[in-house]
Amino acid sequence: MEGRVEDIIEDILSQLAEGNEEEDEVDYSSYYDDLYERAQSPLNLNTATREQLESLFFLSDIQVENLLYYLYMYGDMQTVYELRLVEGMDEESIRRLLPFVVVEPGERKPDKLYAREVWRYGRHELYARFGGNVERADGYRVAEGEERAYEGSPLHHQLKYRFHYKDRIWAGLTMEKDAGEPFLINKKGYDFYSAYAQVSGMGVLHNLVLGDYRAAFGEGLVVRTGFSLGKSAEVLNTNRPPSGLRRSGSADEYNFFRGAGATVRLGDFDLTAFYSHKKIDGDTAGGSFPSITRTGLHRTATERSRRHAVRQQVAGGNVTYTHGRLQVGATALHTRLSHVLQPVPMLYNGTYFRGDRQTTAGLHYRFRLGKLHVYGETAMTRGRAAATVNGFSVNPTPRLGLVVQHRYLSPRYDTFFARMFSQTTSRCMNEHGVYMGVEVQPFRRWRMSGYVDLCRYPWPRYGVPSPSTGTECLLHVEYQPQSDWRMYWRVRGRLRQAADTRTTRPTEELVMRDQWQLRYVLDRTYGRFRFQTLLYGNLSRRADAAWTYGVSAVQDVSYTFAHIPLRLDFRYQFFDARDYDNRIYCYERDVLHAFSIPMNYGLGSRYYLNAKYDLLDCLTVWLKVAQTVYADGRTEVGTGRDRTPGNRRTTVRALVRWKF
Repeated sequence: MEGRVEDIIEDILSQLAEGNEEEDEVDYSSYYDDLYERAQSPLNLNTATREQLESLFFLSDIQVENLLYYLYMYGDMQTVYELRLVEGMDEESIRRLLPFVVVEPGERKPDKLYAREVWRYGRHELYARFGGNVERADGYRVAEGEERAYEGSPLHHQLKYRFHYKDRIWAGLTMEKDAGEPFLINKKGYDFYSAYAQVSGMGVLHNLVLGDYRAAFGEGLVVRTGFSLGKSAEVLNTNRPPSGLRRSGSADEYNFFRGAGATVRLGDFDLTAFYSHKKIDGDTAGGSFPSITRTGLHRTATERSRRHAVRQQVAGGNVTYTHGRLQVGATALHTRLSHVLQPVPMLYNGTYFRGDRQTTAGLHYRFRLGKLHVYGETAMTRGRAAATVNGFSVNPTPRLGLVVQHRYLSPRYDTFFARMFSQTTSRCMNEHGVYMGVEVQPFRRWRMSGYVDLCRYPWPRYGVPSPSTGTECLLHVEYQPQSDWRMYWRVRGRLRQAADTRTTRPTEELVMRDQWQLRYVLDRTYGRFRFQTLLYGNLSRRADAAWTYGVSAVQDVSYTFAHIPLRLDFRYQFFDARDYDNRIYCYERDVLHAFSIPMNYGLGSRYYLNAKYDLLDCLTVWLKVAQTVYADGRTEVGTGRDRTPGNRRTTVRALVRWKF
């Protein structure tokens, strides 16, 4: 059962990750954890609130609205099979939803909390993860008379403890040391510590978080820490990761708040206030710093000098009114830094925020009128830079869904914690675009979806010395003749204006950069075997230059043994992507709670073996060994201090989980 849940979670996140493949800051592990915890404590559909359904972020707004409308019109469900009667819930959506929900009678009022029951029926989990590269990088090598650059060992290790009781209480502690970091920094052991506690459903006090947490309200124009959905084959998912205050047990060292927050529910009003005080990394030489360092790496003396050099204080609040099909709210956020943020003057960053204090506020709304769902948010900074996003989604028939979204993000709207659905998820600014998506089921067992996103950038961007335009489009066709096998075809295009790399003159006219990606996937389950075949291809060119290409073929085989608690996953991948513009990203299975989308560039092959073994009912071990071998004549892999001699790179990762 657990293996099936892991398969579904990975399928959900791998689909959503395709819109963020090249975004280094996206951290999916916390959302993997959320779904995994939800599978351990399934949500009762008959008592589910909008907030709880929205935490299942793979559901579209249309599906959430239709599910709530069905419960409102027809009362409690008697069986999960009634999901087939909800408009917009196709077989694939139901398959994904089933591990996380149940249908049971029950009152909507939360049970009282008793310390004895919390301790007796709560679930404790302890994780220990270790890993690293087998080949020794240059940063660990020491020449005679020299000191090595990386001060710590190449071993990465992490300890994590989690506790949760039903859907009411959560607590956790995370400790991590990255590869290359010394284990005893300032005699404090691990380089990074994170702890949290969250309690919900205590009468008027609807939610309370202490320690490390995430915050998200509205469409994310004011605040959304954590990950924001990108564009993918789930074309109707445009605006809604989980909202409110939620614990953060991730090892991401930047995208979280540290302090306390609470939500009070008074009738139809939710009033939220939160405060954060933490230290962030930055080069503070001269009393200011040019940028926030978000890697979380402290391996060298230079990286350690930036560690926790800037204090960041954040105070914010939200008021939301929800009544029937209408929801409106207001969010405000104030950030204060101990040093002045002063980016090095460049053409592209002329509109970036500069200073040590920033205030942002916005209004958000959503309402439903029949089968029409309308939503949006408008925000403004203290410097009067504005941003707005507005859209609607509609289900005119059960087999057809449409979504249209317009966004305008001023070039000067540069805020610390805004993240939203856009072409550039890493920085929420300098965009004016329209997104249109459609999903249709023309025949039984067939699903087609697609989108077009038209965008204009009013100000120069990094590597683009003047205003530019961009277009993205996608077509996805899926066929599932039986519940145990499916296939899909996908074409995705990106057409953007870029600088002409054939000249060094910055005022030269822009040229078009065209990129097309093609993908075919066949997924088949046969008994205890699961086979997945993937074919990738892409084409790229700049201006009138010749097209370059990249191709990759992947074969996955998984087997779950009948008489021993062992599961094996094996992959072999071939790739040929000689040009960097044709690099290929491919999701792969990892140890529990890890999420891997390695980049394949050059000519070579990659393979891995992933094993999961239950030593006891309460003790489970995962082990992954992966290796990439290049056949393009290279004699070293990687760059800089991460460079290793030879033509291969081998990674080993292990995780142990103890449940008690």
